[in-house]
Amino acid sequence: MFPQDSERNDERREDVAPGVEPAPAAEQPAPEQRPDSVVSINRATLRGVDFRKARFDKFSLAGCLFVSCDFRAIRFDARYAPLFAALPQTTFRDCRFDGADMRRIRPAFARFEHCTFDDTAIDGWKTEASEFIGCRFAGALGTVTFYGKPVGPSGRPIPLERKHNDFTQNDFRDADLDHVVFTLGIDLSTQRLPLSERYVYVDRFPQRLTRASAEIGKWDVQEERVAGLEMLRELSGRYREQNQIFASRVGASGHAARVQTRVWVALERAVL
Repeated sequence: MFPQDSERNDERREDVAPGVEPAPAAEQPAPEQRPDSVVSINRATLRGVDFRKARFDKFSLAGCLFVSCDFRAIRFDARYAPLFAALPQTTFRDCRFDGADMRRIRPAFARFEHCTFDDTAIDGWKTEASEFIGCRFAGALGTVTFYGKPVGPSGRPIPLERKHNDFTQNDFRDADLDHVVFTLGIDLSTQRLPLSERYVYVDRFPQRLTRASAEIGKWDVQEERVAGLEMLRELSGRYREQNQIFASRVGASGHAARVQTRVWVALERAVL
């Protein structure tokens, strides 16, 4: 379950390690006195660990690399939070999170390289300081915001050495992105996005905003004109520092479908 001596720099295990059966009952303290199973790892590489069989109460780690580890169908809870929140940054490479329920944790500072998230429950995620490179997402993602810059929950910068989150070459072609937002400078031209008329892709977004605003300001129906300009303001705030944006053409909530459709048409033809 754990790296060989040649793979670890500094590793310490307390009590019971994942996948290791406890000692016979006669050698253990009474159940009510049994201490927590704590796994403590520092700057180690873990390869091929099947966390579906892991048994532990707490994790303590920093600067670790997980390679080809299996997290499929796990229901993540607070015990797993240190896996993602640790600094130095934890990296997951070629790991599988398919079918896992990750709604109770956040990706925090973690870096994911070539990992799969097929039918993974990540509704509610805000990836303010996490990184995704060459990952695959499939199924309904729910309400998720991906960030191109590391920021705190209030939108303020956080003390990390990097100024940008790596976010490139990810595959979303089989994902439902109805409630997904890419913001703060993510380059969508390097992502693989769904090809469907239900979505709209707009480049040169800042320039288009100005011209679309002028067009919408001339709409005849005042109610639609006011709603259209309000929608532009909302888009401007939601997609800050984005050159390209990707969104549902008609969202289930918000402005009337006619207004949404007309706004996107105005944006699409604003720069021709």
